[in-house]
Amino acid sequence: MSTPIKRLEIIKNAIELEDDDIILSQLARLRSEAFDDELLAIVTALENQNYTAAMAAITAWLQSQRAMTQWRDPQVAASKLELRALEERLRDLIDRRNARVQQLDEFNDLYFSRLGPLMSQILQLRKTLAELNLRRQQAEARRREEDYRRCQQYMSQAVEVLATLTQRWRELPADSVQAADARKLLQQQSDLIANLLAEAQELERGLTREEEEEPARQARDEANEEYEKYREQHHDAEVRLRKGKALSEEDQNELKRLWRQASKLCHPDLVADDLKDEANTMMVQLNQAKQRGDVKAIRSLVARLQQGFEPIMASDRLNDLERIRKKMAQVREQIDTLVSELAELEKEESWLLVSTLNNMESYFTQQEKALREVRTALELQVNEAQLDSAA
Repeated sequence: MSTPIKRLEIIKNAIELEDDDIILSQLARLRSEAFDDELLAIVTALENQNYTAAMAAITAWLQSQRAMTQWRDPQVAASKLELRALEERLRDLIDRRNARVQQLDEFNDLYFSRLGPLMSQILQLRKTLAELNLRRQQAEARRREEDYRRCQQYMSQAVEVLATLTQRWRELPADSVQAADARKLLQQQSDLIANLLAEAQELERGLTREEEEEPARQARDEANEEYEKYREQHHDAEVRLRKGKALSEEDQNELKRLWRQASKLCHPDLVADDLKDEANTMMVQLNQAKQRGDVKAIRSLVARLQQGFEPIMASDRLNDLERIRKKMAQVREQIDTLVSELAELEKEESWLLVSTLNNMESYFTQQEKALREVRTALELQVNEAQLDSAA
């Protein structure tokens, strides 16, 4: 019953304001909510734009409804009031979280703007160093493989020489001087083969298997991925900052204020179940408008929410005690989740930094100095790695 009453009050005010858009937005919903002939007659008058007749019929119908005394279960009334209090608590927590996230986003964008070029250079150097390390390891593996193959070749040749010497020794008289010399040569050749075999075994232990290169390859891939990810984040931050600079300070502040106001009105966690899809759609539109820096679009969304999307909370819609209690349990669970999320967020290093930072300029100056030192150290490492690879 309360929904048509509120709907007609909105339409009545819209007629007085001569606002056709609001009338049309409410008319479709009123048509689906009309439960008696008087309401259907009002719908027909509005559709025919017979606003004089519609106004008179609306006034009469509202007066008749207000004259009726409707009994309400006190438990339902109390539960609805408790649910509304829980919803307001949830709304405040969502707003608090949004404020924290917004503050972190603004700081991160500023961080990318101030330190992004230095960080990009550092990540590029790390990427180069990881690639050089992988190449060095691969070159070392190829060198060892070549040494091993050469050792195999020498040993094969030595074995052939040993076979030839053995054959000659067998052909000589056992007590001849030549046989004694041949035995010495055989011993020398055997020692050579033993040394080559030991060298081959040592080289085998030093051979790099493909899986042993995996850490260096993974480090190279991670450095590449980190660089590309950071470059994309840096670009997005620059785009947002450019859009922000296109707005006046007054418009920037209004955009933040309106976004928080609208997100409180249409956040999917806050609306009645039958409005969640619509709330999700509006939330997407809201966030897109924020990304574009479109103050006008957000202002329009807020107006739509205030005029045509209320009542949106479950406490405005539900009148069944069991459903109200079920919704209360759901909202309490959402509140507990948000409280935990906020507690975790406020323990994070990034939030502790942002919330306690007094001198932003001094902080960024110190960070720039530290990052330049890191860049210099990495440049030296890259130069050394390049010299090693050229040697």
